[in-house]
Amino acid sequence: MHRRKILTLGVAGASALVLARRRDVSAQRIEEKGSIERKESKPVDSMIPGFKKVRLREVTYQPGASSKAKMQNAMICECTQGTLEVMQDDKKFTAKKGHVWTCHVGLIEANENKGNGPATMRVFDLLTT
Repeated sequence: MHRRKILTLGVAGASALVLARRRDVSAQRIEEKGSIERKESKPVDSMIPGFKKVRLREVTYQPGASSKAKMQNAMICECTQGTLEVMQDDKKFTAKKGHVWTCHVGLIEANENKGNGPATMRVFDLLTT
């Protein structure tokens, strides 16, 4: 399935949901510093083969905030505001507004907002259970 179609399905399904503050269970947090706000929707049924549910999350990093976590499920991420420095295992890149990337189960990812304003990452969790 093409990335655009997966994102379209995720956005369409998630757009009907209202985001609420909830405990993030998609990643095992290793370390965190600074102000980070998390919003998470309720998982909904998926039409994507191999994934029973999908869930939308938003993580907003204030300037100087950072996190490091081990991914508990596959996900598609998009930077929707600001700029994030992302380190995935040994791969480093800068995600600006509109940048899309993926994560696999077991991946260690570190994110840091080195900018002067908030940076937001939208995450589409692909859940097998």
